[in-house]
Amino acid sequence: MRKHLSFIKRHAVKTAMAFFFFMPAAPVCSEPCFAAESIEELAGRGELSGDIEKLMLDLERLENAKIPINSAGAVELRQLPWLDASDIHDIIASRKKLPFADLQHLGAIIGRNKAESVSPYISFETPERGRKKREEDGFNGGITSRIYREYPSRRGVLNGKYAGTSDKIYNRVLLAFSGCTFGYLQERDIGEPEFFDFSSITFGFAGKGFVKTALLGNYELSLGQGLMIGQGRYYASGADLTGSVRLSSKRLSPYTSSSESGFFQGGALALELRPFEVTVFYSANKVDAVVNKTSGMITSFDDSGYHRTMTERFRKDNVTEKVCGANLLWHFTSGSAEGRIGGSWMRYDYGMPMKILGGESGSVLAGLEAEATLGRFGLFGEAAWAQLPGNCISWNAGAEWKVAKGVSSVLAVRDYSTGYFSPFASAFAERGELGRNEQGIYAALGMRLTDRLTVSGYYDRFRFPLLDDHCPFPSEGHDSRAYVSWKPSRKVSLELQLQHKYKEEERNQGTSKVPLWTALPKISERCRLDCDIDISDHLRLSALGEFKTARKKYLAGDETNRGWLAYGQAGYTVSTFSLKGRYTVFNVEDYDAAIYVYEYDLPQTFNMGMYNGRGRSVAVLASWQVARQLKLAGRFEKVWYADREVYGSGNDQRATSSPSSFNIGVYLKF
Repeated sequence: MRKHLSFIKRHAVKTAMAFFFFMPAAPVCSEPCFAAESIEELAGRGELSGDIEKLMLDLERLENAKIPINSAGAVELRQLPWLDASDIHDIIASRKKLPFADLQHLGAIIGRNKAESVSPYISFETPERGRKKREEDGFNGGITSRIYREYPSRRGVLNGKYAGTSDKIYNRVLLAFSGCTFGYLQERDIGEPEFFDFSSITFGFAGKGFVKTALLGNYELSLGQGLMIGQGRYYASGADLTGSVRLSSKRLSPYTSSSESGFFQGGALALELRPFEVTVFYSANKVDAVVNKTSGMITSFDDSGYHRTMTERFRKDNVTEKVCGANLLWHFTSGSAEGRIGGSWMRYDYGMPMKILGGESGSVLAGLEAEATLGRFGLFGEAAWAQLPGNCISWNAGAEWKVAKGVSSVLAVRDYSTGYFSPFASAFAERGELGRNEQGIYAALGMRLTDRLTVSGYYDRFRFPLLDDHCPFPSEGHDSRAYVSWKPSRKVSLELQLQHKYKEEERNQGTSKVPLWTALPKISERCRLDCDIDISDHLRLSALGEFKTARKKYLAGDETNRGWLAYGQAGYTVSTFSLKGRYTVFNVEDYDAAIYVYEYDLPQTFNMGMYNGRGRSVAVLASWQVARQLKLAGRFEKVWYADREVYGSGNDQRATSSPSSFNIGVYLKF
């Protein structure tokens, strides 16, 4: 689908290279290696969500520009999703007494597993030595190419409604030399006719004098807690209590994801003028908009990234989104307290009237942000003002408290006005409505009882001042979740998740002629158990089981749907070859009880599968490190449904009850 760094977005030079991607070599550990957890394993247990591809690519960059563990601030350390607030506090407090010398020293503070997991992305060098080493490393880069195909083809491909074929093609190249970076991406989705449907280029420069970062092309920007701008955000859960409520994304970074929305295109510059930091940015980006033919107003934006049908191709790049703005930060340190306070201003304009802005084509946003740490306490928050549509303010704030060693807590509140609107917002929310129309309070507690046992959980109470268009009255709900993670031995790990959620949605419980719009209560409960067993250095077995119920309380009576899923997986690695296979069975009665499971895919690829219906599936993933710089990978999947004769609907329908797909990738590093 969409996203990527680029100076020339979709209309980049048509003669650009076609087969590209970057895959870093597996890190070599000079210390005794512990049982590291990969991003894929965190996602597989449901502890990560959102733009995981962005997170994977950010970590890829950190392998070449490592975080100095003995000098990095809390903001930098938060880029590592394995670390929670308690870990970051312990790292900062411990290094003041004695700097970290090796991985074992770090493991004694945050646990052996976490230390090994973050080891590819950190260094024990001073910032000056690390910067000099990167400059001496010289030229490096990588190329990646992937192709994905479905069997049988979709109805739209066969009947000509889709102008393209059944292949999805992805190519990327990344280059770096002495602080300078270059990236190029090409992607074409299934059914799209143009090979260069989405092209993206970016140029970057960093780490020279007072120039912290300079970007030209496609880039991402995240300010404060995401109320004004929060691009490329990902969410963490589980043991990381603040991973959902606190923005962890890097402030300014090149855009290297395959999504075709959620980024700026132009230029940005971050200057480090201690104790101040100044960021200025400009963007003129073509976006896909839905325009009402009668009023001529923009009613919504099409973020799918698909350009297959005549309607989708007509919307492609039909509106220019212009943005300009600046951010000023003041970094302070006083005794044991440190933090930053700042403010932002920006203006955006689409050149066409927007329905949500009352017919205006753009608006002005301004905001204040702050975060600080004082011993065991941490504070963070943001307040943002929008000129249109209602001249209103939205805000959120939170506090972290390390109660004791291994015990941490979080409390966060939010109040998003119904009159606030930012098309770039990605703040913590239940419905994520662009930082508007929601209030709530979030409380969480986590306890690392031993290096092998962790217990955590959260409770989120939310309220929508306006439920929806047909139900313009308040609605309340809540979401609670508990996690227990236990490693009875070095080779076995178990994780239990329990969740209960109450939420209302608008529903017409009358007829089309005599409508009766009401707030329909929805209650869902789920239980999930994950198990991983390392049989040997070469063989790992995994299993997952989940049961879910979804109940709707209609006026005529309750309706309850249930779903369950179980899979077994085996992974075998020897020398330069690895093979992983998964067998899944599922029985889900209705979409409301659908079960979501992370699907292991090609390197640097994130795939969250949704299971609905009754059936079974098989997936096989193989990879071969042909040489130190070259890797090949492939994945095959087939699903057999027992409750249908065709898969999908409309133009996406496939004339089979057992669809399959094949994905292959080539990864070259130099």
